[in-house]
Amino acid sequence: MKKKINLIEKPQFNRAGYQINMKDLNGEPLPNPAKLAFRPFKHGGSRTGAGRKPSGRKAVLLRLSPKLIAALRKEAELKHQTLSELAEERLAHG
Repeated sequence: MKKKINLIEKPQFNRAGYQINMKDLNGEPLPNPAKLAFRPFKHGGSRTGAGRKPSGRKAVLLRLSPKLIAALRKEAELKHQTLSELAEERLAHG
């Protein structure tokens, strides 16, 4: 007895990359978007005063040898400091 093979329609995509010819998802029919009532979310969004407070510091990219990086990390760990704190201390005092 031969099994009947269902031919699957080749997917079609719009310019934004969304598939436009989907009729079901894992055998479950998709709802008709024209009949759905969409409501905006009543939570989330930006809030005044939210987020990280500005520290006044700027990020800097440095290219250092792996040996120097390891030594700096080890010293920072021994002093219970971050790499930034150690570098700032060293540069300020020479």
